[in-house]
Amino acid sequence: MTTERRPFKAPQDLDLNSALSADYRPRSRFLSLDQIMALPPADWLIKGLVPADSLGVFYGKPGAGKTFLSLAIALSIGHGLRCFGRRTLQGGVAIVAGEGARGLQNRLRAWHKFHGRDWKDFQSVQVLPHPIDLLDADSVEGLILDIAHRFGGKAPMMVVFDTLARNFGTGDENRQADMARLVEAGELVRRAFGCAVVFIHHTPKEADDLRGSSVLEGASDFVIRVGKTDTGMEAFIRKMKDGKDGLVLGFRMESQNLGADEDGDPILTPVAVLEGEVRESAAPPADAAPAGKNQSAVLAVLAAAGEAGLTGDEWRDAAKASGAVGGANPARAFREARAALERDKLVLAEGDRFLAA
Repeated sequence: MTTERRPFKAPQDLDLNSALSADYRPRSRFLSLDQIMALPPADWLIKGLVPADSLGVFYGKPGAGKTFLSLAIALSIGHGLRCFGRRTLQGGVAIVAGEGARGLQNRLRAWHKFHGRDWKDFQSVQVLPHPIDLLDADSVEGLILDIAHRFGGKAPMMVVFDTLARNFGTGDENRQADMARLVEAGELVRRAFGCAVVFIHHTPKEADDLRGSSVLEGASDFVIRVGKTDTGMEAFIRKMKDGKDGLVLGFRMESQNLGADEDGDPILTPVAVLEGEVRESAAPPADAAPAGKNQSAVLAVLAAAGEAGLTGDEWRDAAKASGAVGGANPARAFREARAALERDKLVLAEGDRFLAA
């Protein structure tokens, strides 16, 4: 699917009169103003948040809640539930879970329990539990055919790639050509189904922008930053091509008790509840931050584990091994840092595992 990069012809080498012949067949379809005005208006999967037939990004720092938010949105579209009090168009959603399906079982159960919905025989949301290489033409074309097969030929409303990095093959996010290739792949999926294509992406370590080349943001119809603030979780509409940007939509994480594990301990799993204040803002809200060197280092260890998270013992051992905690009593330093992070809701408990919130 590469494009031939031959030199352009000089103007004098183009035969303009050939375009006036009776047998000329235009390759570009221009529309008159009357035809433009007769087109159906732009539609929304979620009014003012996710446009239909679009390309967009949810992004934020590691552990910002992007996956929980995107899962809640996908399931809301699948079930036809309102999001942030907004109308939702019901239909199919395909999720390419690049970090695997670990944890999804409990998260799906928890979301359905919270909303009083049945997940049995629910076919509207389908999950691919491994990444694909979006820079490889065969992989992308095969994915499109597999989605068409899985949905019985009916086009899904949305396809989510979680995360961009896990589905980027050997690409370099800072290289324009590689990011342009990713956009080309996303556009192919969008055009094949007339659906929304969403990439879940990250920020650079010390910035609030999208990580990598600006090609992705320039090509996107919508860009939404997700973050954890001192007052809760918030999604900031940074860019909305055919709607209103500069809006902050608040949501919260709420734990659901799914019963007890084999040791009798409760299985608590967080759910993104898409209800909260909606307000205008000129800039994204500042992320809540850990206090002090130890908390920052211990949280970074957990964030590096990704969406799979770590058990308490794994987290402690990884923090010690990486040098995140030291001194005369590293075990105590870890316990104090962990307790503070839990108190300030910068980490989430999911069963016996912890996730960076």
